[in-house]
Parts: sequence; C-alpha cells; structure tokens
Amino acid sequence: MHTIVLARYSEPLEWIADIPADFKVIIYNKGEEITSPEVLARADEIVARPNVGRESETYIHHMMTRATDDRNFTVFSQGDPMTHSPDFIDLLKNWRKWDDVQALSWQWLTARNIPPAASLARYEEYFPLHLRVRPEPFSLMDWVALEFVDAGAWNMGLVFKTLEGISPNTGNIAAHALRKWKLDALADQAEKHSVGVFSYGAIFAVRNEGVARLPAESKELIYEFSVGAAAANGYILERMWLHIFGTGFYRRVPFMDEHASALNLPGVSEAARADITNLVLSLVDHGMSMNDVSTFVQETMREQLSSLKSKQGQSVN
Repeated sequence: MHTIVLARYSEPLEWIADIPADFKVIIYNKGEEITSPEVLARADEIVARPNVGRESETYIHHMMTRATDDRNFTVFSQGDPMTHSPDFIDLLKNWRKWDDVQALSWQWLTARNIPPAASLARYEEYFPLHLRVRPEPFSLMDWVALEFVDAGAWNMGLVFKTLEGISPNTGNIAAHALRKWKLDALADQAEKHSVGVFSYGAIFAVRNEGVARLPAESKELIYEFSVGAAAANGYILERMWLHIFGTGFYRRVPFMDEHASALNLPGVSEAARADITNLVLSLVDHGMSMNDVSTFVQETMREQLSSLKSKQGQSVN
C-alpha cells in the first residue's frame, strides 16, 4: 500500500476523506490536537511532533524512522496541498502513471501571482485535457525561477550564499548543499549543470526504494539542516527534494577557458569565497544594487582573464 505523509500545523484536514483507499494516511501534527471525526475516521496514524523546522523536518523524520524499501510510493505534503495543487486528489488517483520521483504541484500562491497567471493559462492551453501539475525550472546558481521574475527566491539565494560563504556570482547553491549532505555524486552532477526543477510547496512522491537508497549519514545531515536557525534552509530543501531522489539536472554549463585555472577566481578556495563575499556585502552596504555588483564581478574576472592571456602570449613570443 502507498503512504501519504502530511506535515500539519493548523490546517483543516477534512479533505483527507477523499484520499483514495490505495493510500495509508499518516499525519504528523505540530499544532493543536485533532478532534475532527472525519479526520480521525480516515487517518491511519496521527503522530504528535514538536513545532520545529518546516515541512522538511517532518519529511526527513519520517524517512529516518518509518521508511520501507519497496516499490510503493510515499507522498509528502503540507497539511493543505490544494493551495499549491488544485488537482491533488485526482493526481493521487493516477499514481500508476507517475514517474519514480513525481512532482505533484501546480503553483505557489494565486494571490501572489506566482507563477504568473498568464504562464499557467498558456500551459493549460498546451495540455487542455491534462491534470494540473507543473515542475518549475530554476537556476542552481541563484535559485530563481527561469520563466518569470522571482525576486523572493533571488533574495533567499543571496542570503544562503552569504551565510555559507559561497561566491555570490559564480557559486552553485545546489552543489554546495549536496556536499554538505555528503551526496557528492549528486553534487558533481549539479556542478556540471545550471538548471533544476522543483515542486511548489515541497509536494511530491517518491518510491520507497528511492528513500531507502539515501545514506543514513545524509539523512542525519539533512535533518540537522532542516532544523537549522537559517530561515533559508527550508526553501533550499523545497527546491532540492526531487533531485535528492534522482531527478536529473539539465542545461550543461559551458566549458571553462583553458587559461582560467591560473586565476584566483571566486569559489576556488575558502579564502577566495570569503573575500568575494565580504566585497559584495561592502558594495551593497555602500548602495550598489545586486545587478551592479554582479556586473562588476563579471567584468573584473574577464579583465583578469584577458590580462593573463596577454601576458602568456607575450612570454611565448
């Protein structure tokens, strides 16, 4: 039997009566006691949990303590999936059509127009008879969605880079996070690419055997990350879950100029990362916009590379 794991704080849960009988329902409750007869009748388990972390803490706790190793699916969701996934129940009914790792959401918030309504309408025109589910492509470098202006994610990515000492211009957030979790093979793949996909609200399904393959040490490290003090951590995990369980990255990064390895480029060493981070923060403190900072760093790197090539050419002659 499949399982659905719900990370609940205060959301009404009467909707779970419509969950197909194929699914065992486990509610991890971080809020007030659940007394609704409809919810109690449908829930197979209700587990009281301390209110720490976001949904990611609930997810990884379940993976560490209850995961099985089989071909059945576990669905992970917040207590109110309909906000992000209006066709959620129908998607559950269609589990036989899922990929081994399956995004299950459509949008963030209609009220915030994210993604833009025009983009979603165009997507529905492409697939008029399909259920609404749409993985969102995003940049591994700065965390923004690629199909619209995503200022909130830009800011969150910048905060994370600053806290972690990652180059604000050239650092790959996904690769850095994966290395923190001792998922080095995935980190290597992330470093070779620039684009990933995520499911809004961290609503997704994965086969249990995929969860079982995740090393115990990595689960522990992800759990520690999920309860860390930085608010950015939950948003980092939201965009990484699909890739943690095997969804591929795409858009291969360009090949580096053969001369560039001789430069002290940002990201080469811990000292260089710290220096560039301090420089960026100083420039921002003095009123420079992040776009201007980015342009400045890129131009400086190109000037250094051009100078290096010129010197090497002169030495050869």
